[in-house]
Amino acid sequence: MVSKRFVFFAVLFLAVVPSVECWSQGTSGAQFLGIGMGARSVGMGGAYVSLAADGSALYWNPAGLSQTTGMRLSVSHVSWLDDASYQYASFATPLGSNGSVGFALEQGALSWDNTGDGDFEASDFSGAVGYARRLRPNLGVGGSLKYLSSSLGDAGASSYAIDIGAVYELSRSVRIGAAVRNLGPGLTFEESSDPLPATLTVGGSYLWNDTVFALDFEKVNDSDVTTRAGVEYSPVRYLALRGGVILGGDTALSSVTGGVGLNWDERWAVDYAYRPSDLGGTHWLALTAGLGGDVSADKAEEAGHGTAAENLMIPTSNINVLSDLTRSVIAAALDKMDIPSGAEVSIKQIDSHAANWLVQSVFLEELTGRGHTVRTTATMPAGGGGMVAHVDEVESYDVAYRIVSCETAYPRVWREWLIGTKKVERRSSVDIYFQLCGVSKAIVWAGSEERERRDIVPGSRLDGLRTPGQAFASPEVAQGGWDKVIEPVVVAGIVGGLIYLFYTSKSSE
Repeated sequence: MVSKRFVFFAVLFLAVVPSVECWSQGTSGAQFLGIGMGARSVGMGGAYVSLAADGSALYWNPAGLSQTTGMRLSVSHVSWLDDASYQYASFATPLGSNGSVGFALEQGALSWDNTGDGDFEASDFSGAVGYARRLRPNLGVGGSLKYLSSSLGDAGASSYAIDIGAVYELSRSVRIGAAVRNLGPGLTFEESSDPLPATLTVGGSYLWNDTVFALDFEKVNDSDVTTRAGVEYSPVRYLALRGGVILGGDTALSSVTGGVGLNWDERWAVDYAYRPSDLGGTHWLALTAGLGGDVSADKAEEAGHGTAAENLMIPTSNINVLSDLTRSVIAAALDKMDIPSGAEVSIKQIDSHAANWLVQSVFLEELTGRGHTVRTTATMPAGGGGMVAHVDEVESYDVAYRIVSCETAYPRVWREWLIGTKKVERRSSVDIYFQLCGVSKAIVWAGSEERERRDIVPGSRLDGLRTPGQAFASPEVAQGGWDKVIEPVVVAGIVGGLIYLFYTSKSSE
């Protein structure tokens, strides 16, 4: 069954949490993977595992790509220690109902002369591609694959790594996230191999008015647990002030960070961050451009956190579909009855049914449109059709009907691909039995007409398709199977990672 595939991602996430410890022997290679990319994130102390929502998510948490509401292109420059510099470029875009993708490139170089024999050069490169999707409106998961290469003088090495993560929204203000990064074989220079800096990060964020608070716990294989805390305050719409604190960890260059950001129309942003240390200060500068297809954060929340393209695909409500089918059924039946033009018609219901008001309303509309005078014997709801006075010396006919079925059902629920959005098959059907009695009150025609329509609707749209108080147009989707346990499994993985970090930190003291 397709739904069973979802568990693979959740189980994989739980499986790789302990695997960080497997890489804990020796000093890590590819240390450039720990520099941190994106000036906003660095300005907040790197407490970003639950906040990443653009191309920088490929560094901090690939699941953050599921939060992307439009195409984003970002470029970043880092002025690192000892005259080293790094450049980072990323692109992220939603794919409608098919999730989001991102691409990122990172490159750095350093040269120095410590022997007097000329410059010694070193360089690093990383290329990543990632994919993320929302399993539920408040739960996103994602992963990425990276190619890595480094050179030291004439020696070179390359490897690959995978990242995997999850983001879970407890409410509009509270979000938690977890990511395992840089899992893969080490870099080997001339038969000397160093493991990659495999990293486990668990954290959360809280939005209060114009201020965002974030707290992360990070465990790199060759260091103690690092605590990262950050805050971002927006006194006006276009300005953001940031600060962060980094505590613990052998690689922590300082305990404080700071930054500032400017943005225009939620499309263009310039961010700067600074991190001092005893070895010198480091500077981050980033430019982000929105390339179209944007949906503001408020609109995305109102739409149930769906992607821009998916939110535009609004299916017809259940009651409107049933109304169209009922109109087709009644029109076909009246064509067969062939009631003379201008005749008076009395509508009667044989049995009670919750959809009687709908059928009588459509009957009234169809008959009056054909030039008939109509009398009804059932009470219409507020806003329904009224009574038309009896006209003498006009042929009179009685039409009785019994609703065999008039309902919407959801016979099948599934997900696309491995971690796709929920899809629901909707089946709407109308079946009505009719009797036509002539002037003599004898049955002159009897028969049934039925219509059915099947279509596929997004699972996130089901609430908007229902009609309150009309059970026949408001079916429920049974929750069960693996779908029901995905959310608690992933959340348990995040919480379990947090417990693991605390335990590891306590054991290393």
